[in-house]
Amino acid sequence: MPEENTNKIEESLNLIQQAVLTLDKKIEVQGKRIEQLENQARIEAPAQNFQQPDFSSLAPPPPPPAAVQEQTQTIFPAESPAKSQDSLEENIGGKWFARIGITALVLGVSFFLKYAFDNDWIGETGRIIIGIIIGLALLGAGEKTIRKYFVYGQIISGGGIAVLYLSIFCAFNFYQLIGSLTAFFIMIIITAVGIALSLRYDALALVIVAIVGGFATPLMASSGVNNQIGLLSYLVLLDLAILAVAIFKKWNWLNVIGFLGTALLFSLWGAEYYTRQDLGTTMYFLTLFFLIFSISSLIYNLVKKEKSTGVEQLLTWASALVYFGASFGLLDDDYHIFMGFFALVLAVYYFIWAYLVRSLTPEDENLYGFLAFLTVGFVTLAIPLQFEQNVITIAWVIEAVLLMLIGARLNKKAIILFSLFVSGLAIYRYFLLDIAEYNKDSLLIFNNVFLTACIIIAGAYLMAFLVYAFSKDDNLKTGQAKISKGSLVAMFVIVANFMTIFSISHEIVKSYDRDINVIREQQSKAISSFNAPKKMGAYDNDYYDSNEYKLGREKIEKLENRSSIALSIFWLIYSIILLAVGIIGKYKGVRLGGLALLILAILKLFFYDLWSLGTLYRIISSISLGAVLLAISFVYQKYKNTIKEII
Repeated sequence: MPEENTNKIEESLNLIQQAVLTLDKKIEVQGKRIEQLENQARIEAPAQNFQQPDFSSLAPPPPPPAAVQEQTQTIFPAESPAKSQDSLEENIGGKWFARIGITALVLGVSFFLKYAFDNDWIGETGRIIIGIIIGLALLGAGEKTIRKYFVYGQIISGGGIAVLYLSIFCAFNFYQLIGSLTAFFIMIIITAVGIALSLRYDALALVIVAIVGGFATPLMASSGVNNQIGLLSYLVLLDLAILAVAIFKKWNWLNVIGFLGTALLFSLWGAEYYTRQDLGTTMYFLTLFFLIFSISSLIYNLVKKEKSTGVEQLLTWASALVYFGASFGLLDDDYHIFMGFFALVLAVYYFIWAYLVRSLTPEDENLYGFLAFLTVGFVTLAIPLQFEQNVITIAWVIEAVLLMLIGARLNKKAIILFSLFVSGLAIYRYFLLDIAEYNKDSLLIFNNVFLTACIIIAGAYLMAFLVYAFSKDDNLKTGQAKISKGSLVAMFVIVANFMTIFSISHEIVKSYDRDINVIREQQSKAISSFNAPKKMGAYDNDYYDSNEYKLGREKIEKLENRSSIALSIFWLIYSIILLAVGIIGKYKGVRLGGLALLILAILKLFFYDLWSLGTLYRIISSISLGAVLLAISFVYQKYKNTIKEII
């Protein structure tokens, strides 16, 4: 029994062992599977969560099919990307040969037709028909070739337009087959076709040919009769076409040619036919031309929000200059009183343009500054046109102060520069013209010259304060150079002090000169009356030996001595004031200016007054100079430590 039980236990253990081994093998197989799955998951997970960047977008796209490419080139043709890299051989063979070839072809056809005409092979109508057929054939050839050979196609199409113009011109001018009105409208159609084709092909050369032909049309189809409205209306339509192109294409050469063509034809008409009765219609069309070209010069930059290149400024300046100059020539004789207002209207017009540029293309500082310059320029020009004498200088000073206020508060350096420019104009006019208005009847101090000087002085001090109080930048850029804020303030202070010294010195001298001139006039009258009974050529020196003349001469010398002494004393007093202000306010520049003026006064007293004046005036000048110098020296010695601390 025990043995039987033992066998059963062993069998059970064997079965359990086999089951464990089987289970162990299964676990091992499952473990390998799990390991494989984990390894696979580690490989696939980064690929799914962190996909490798696709750089295919950076690679050049595959070329489009030939049909699509051809269609694209038809709508938006472009110059060769390697245009600047074309070799000399490619330029000569591909471009210049084509240009020379089309010229030679047109000349050859002309020679053939002339030969045929001379030999009566072809009648007049046939000649014109042949010319039109050749022109249309060239346009058709250009249409076929321009899609693949852009430059070549432009040249062929341009030649076709030229032949058509020539044919219509000959039909009207040489053979009288058509009237001037018919020729005119046909040439308008040719011009429109040329513009349309140039826009379709994006071909600048083609539109230039069309526009040049358009401006040549009035000359070629002229009947010799004055037709102002018809001619100028045609020019307006042509210029409007240029304006329409300017909205979509930055073809500055087209604007230049249009401007020159309009100016030329307008000038030719005016020189030949203009009369005063045409003033109203002439100004109307002149204003239309101005508006069209001032808009066409700038419209592309505003629409596309692009920066200007410099050509825009040139065209804008030219249109403004020509318009104002022509208008002034037409209106000034009869309407001079309104010319200042006219300039002011132009200033407002360019101010609006400057505002638009500032709002739409704020990064284009050059164009904005230029338009602001035109605004200030016309305001500055309006002042002398509307006012007279010293009022012009005063108005310029007020304008300069307002510009400085705006420029300093808004931190616009261009406006600050305009203020400096207008200030210079005011000072220049004061010394060139205003001083000449001072005459013997001018009251001391209470006269226009001194009033103008006072306003210039006040304006200079005010502008110095505005720069100091409101200017945010320490440096003002003027091209390549820089002007520091402190230097600008110092410049205005120097101008103010110089004008103060000059104007008061001028009043001192003129006050004594007035009395001197009275004595000299009396002497002149006395000489005339003294020599009146004598025969011509028999004058003598009896009057110059008289007591009356000697007394007058002494009075003149005393007045001259007083004038010189008064001038020296004024310089001494003003230099002391400058020294005091410079020391108390710690203004080194003011202190140095006072010291320089003091030295000048000392030199004048020592080298002029003490040697050229009378004894009494020498005493006065030497005592005054000595007292002033001793006082200044005493102050420096007594308060030298305090002055050092202040300085």
